[in-house]
Amino acid sequence: MDKIKAYGVCIYKIKGNTTKILLCKSVKSQEKWGCLKGMSLRFEEPKDCARREFFEESSIKVSTDVFEEYFEQTNKTKDVGIWLVNAKNVEDIEDFFYEDTLGNNYLSWENSKVKFFNIDKLPEIKTKQKMLIQEIKSFLKNKSQSR
Repeated sequence: MDKIKAYGVCIYKIKGNTTKILLCKSVKSQEKWGCLKGMSLRFEEPKDCARREFFEESSIKVSTDVFEEYFEQTNKTKDVGIWLVNAKNVEDIEDFFYEDTLGNNYLSWENSKVKFFNIDKLPEIKTKQKMLIQEIKSFLKNKSQSR
């Protein structure tokens, strides 16, 4: 049997010395967080899956043209691939949030909460995304320091 492939988007924003990433807590999860992502449909291109899943889980439209670096974590049963997207490249993104938390009217049934976290104060991360989030965090720390 083929391994499940899931793709998604991690929105980030850099303001001054602070970098934040957007994470979600699914309704099934106790207190663990992860990127907004989902399983690809048969014959669906990975970037198209990431764009579709991100929209389904947040109501926010993101063009694949603004996808930046790609990160992947391979796991026993499900591989997870995430593209970074700078919040500056997402039209009207601030309209969807109140104090860094996605408005409940934009939440999908799959998530109990979606919010931005400072990369230096991340919540507990889902096992199948721990290495991936760590790589994203390291990449963004280097990116913000080189500005």
